[in-house]
Amino acid sequence: MHPEHHQHPYGVGLAYRFNVHNEAVANRSEIDLLEISTEDYIVRERRTYSDPEERYLKDALQKFPCVAHGLSLSIGTVGELNQTYLNSTKRFMEENGLNVFSEHLAFHSVDGNDLTMFLAIPFEEVAVQWIKQNYYAVRRILGRPFALENVTYSFPAPHSSLSEADFLRRICEETDCTLLLDVTNVFNNAHNHGYDPIEFFDKLPMERVSQMHLAGGHQLPDGRWEDSHSAPVMEQVWPLFDEAVKRSVNVRNVILERDSKLKPFSSVMHDIRKAREIFYSHRPTEAPPVEDVDVNDGLGELPDPLAPEFAGMRSYQRALMGRITSPQFREEFLANAPEAVKKYDVTDPDWFQKLIDCDGQLVHHFEDAWDYFQKEDEEVAKEYEKREWAAWAEQLKGQW
Repeated sequence: MHPEHHQHPYGVGLAYRFNVHNEAVANRSEIDLLEISTEDYIVRERRTYSDPEERYLKDALQKFPCVAHGLSLSIGTVGELNQTYLNSTKRFMEENGLNVFSEHLAFHSVDGNDLTMFLAIPFEEVAVQWIKQNYYAVRRILGRPFALENVTYSFPAPHSSLSEADFLRRICEETDCTLLLDVTNVFNNAHNHGYDPIEFFDKLPMERVSQMHLAGGHQLPDGRWEDSHSAPVMEQVWPLFDEAVKRSVNVRNVILERDSKLKPFSSVMHDIRKAREIFYSHRPTEAPPVEDVDVNDGLGELPDPLAPEFAGMRSYQRALMGRITSPQFREEFLANAPEAVKKYDVTDPDWFQKLIDCDGQLVHHFEDAWDYFQKEDEEVAKEYEKREWAAWAEQLKGQW
């Protein structure tokens, strides 16, 4: 398969995982494309644990049309863009002939701390303007427009002036991005935060949806749904997916996400077949033509995270991350919040109130998760170092 097959993939496919490579290849007559997680290959630790020589990746790229999906942009963070991540992503895509890219519309990395769990960007006009500037800067670096994905979020920033759907609509009005509509995330958020998913679709510019995700999750004891990618697609999601495809006249591909419990693979194929049946009942069998977008329009100057118009949102994000990642700040915040937040320059009363009114129980959940993963990361780092030394020893063995 030649690189041009990756230019505009079309149909219903699977988020690629190397441990079901053979199963995916065996079913390639029913899998139209694969979605490659760039993180698995641009982060050396992840590649070492999965496909160190990229043998599976090369075979997958040869046999399937592929799109790329990123995880670590944190486009909603009022801070400097991660140039290393972006340059590595661009290089990976160019080396492998990939053209279509998507990322998450969220923030998760602040002041060098990366939760690896998505937090909701405040649904405010100031956030729309920050995303606009960041989007065009990323577009210039990558050399292509890209899709932004709605995420499942534990709690919204309190007292937001926009709904989530209006926030997405405003971003589409201010940029040339397309949307990666994760239908399962719409279901999760509608259930968890009490809105009607069909009314959500009514407010979205559905003609801007270029890609979709489907996944299975699990329901917590308190009734909330989590986006765990660990189960078949929930029955309640399928009617929403049908409605979403019907309305999305420009959607080109749908990706089933399953990160664990991939076997028996027949369970994965059951969801893919059902998604294909729905997709092709509303979309043509042959891929419609695509108009290329000119990205040489002079847009894309790096935004200034210290600009005064973004100060309130920046201070909110830094203080919220401080609550999650700093045990000392947690204690100070509980003892005297107005005094403690001065550390992060939270001076605007509206942003201070948002911070105070964040769901304390759910923030505590993030605190516990952060503490747990910090300890786990230490163990992973030790194991990775052992593997690296073993690899070096193997390479040098013949020279001794």
